[in-house]
Amino acid sequence: MKHILHIAVNDLKLMVRDKTFFFWALAFPLLFILVFGNIYREDSTRPTAALVVLNQDEGPWGAAFIESLDSPGLEITVVDTEPEDYIRMLVLPPDFSRKIEDRKAQQLILKKSPGMNVRAAAQAETRIIQGIARLISELILYGDRDPADFFRDRPEFRDILDIRSRFPDETATRTPSGFDHVIPGILVHFIMMMVLIYGGVSVQEDRRNGVLTRLLYGPLSRSHIFGGKFLGRLMMGLLQALILIGIGILFFSLNLGNFLLSSLNVIVFAMTMAGLSILLGSLIAKEDLMIGLSILLANLFAGLGGCWWPIEVVPPTVRALGVISPAYWAMDAFHKVIFFNKGAADVLVNFAVLLSFTAVFAAMAGRGFRLRD
Repeated sequence: MKHILHIAVNDLKLMVRDKTFFFWALAFPLLFILVFGNIYREDSTRPTAALVVLNQDEGPWGAAFIESLDSPGLEITVVDTEPEDYIRMLVLPPDFSRKIEDRKAQQLILKKSPGMNVRAAAQAETRIIQGIARLISELILYGDRDPADFFRDRPEFRDILDIRSRFPDETATRTPSGFDHVIPGILVHFIMMMVLIYGGVSVQEDRRNGVLTRLLYGPLSRSHIFGGKFLGRLMMGLLQALILIGIGILFFSLNLGNFLLSSLNVIVFAMTMAGLSILLGSLIAKEDLMIGLSILLANLFAGLGGCWWPIEVVPPTVRALGVISPAYWAMDAFHKVIFFNKGAADVLVNFAVLLSFTAVFAAMAGRGFRLRD
């Protein structure tokens, strides 16, 4: 183990000594964080919920009910014919008042268009339920008197019900956005960039310069060398993650949810990239091809995996295609932990898939790992 650690630490030192290391590991990711963090920043203002009320009621109760819905943040538009465009529309039937006065049950229809704001929808629906509860409360307090005389001697309203809304446990209250989405996305993206480029090219250089062959003259085996290279690339990825997480926590109030699960996610994903890095470095002989392919794969995996935009907002076809990207499983684990408040049992499948990627890449890299050209 000492020999493996020595090889890994030496590779890490060589990477850090590179003059361009801190540009790729710090300056460039920071630029991405600032740009994309502000692009995908969540609007913290309370949304105004639009509600169209199609009032077909032939009596006085429809207007009274609509009046009870009025509240800050709810923009009500009353119409007597159904409009062509609306976000959400509540329909009051023609016999709304008659059924109330006859003390008969009735059903209201709420029509909604797709793609509406979740918080605004919850706000509007809660207010409708509050209005219904208030109407029922007033009828209960009015007693056995004739409801037709209600508006002539209407008593002062007393609220006997308290209705509040909240999202169920372990559900997202917002679409993944802001720095809490962007920083993990940039982290995953640049772990791929750093590990694939630096890790792959260094394997090429060590093989071309005879470094790997000379290591065999010492007390090292081929498995020691492979293990050292794998651990070195894992440490490269963890160093990149440490830098970006530190920046996120210090300057952007980064919330990683369950820190232990997020940390395990980083480690498992870095292992996957370590295996892929050695595989590419073993199979590709030309440095320029290695760099170009690494950039291409990192960007392709980042785009499909949801590093640049929340995977939750893309079409189902694109989302299904994303499962071929290791970044997809890492970002999905981050979103489960950060935005959905999920626990260990919910991210086990993500870790299992990433470890499967790692095993496949490492096995292929082991078979193709060459000590000399």
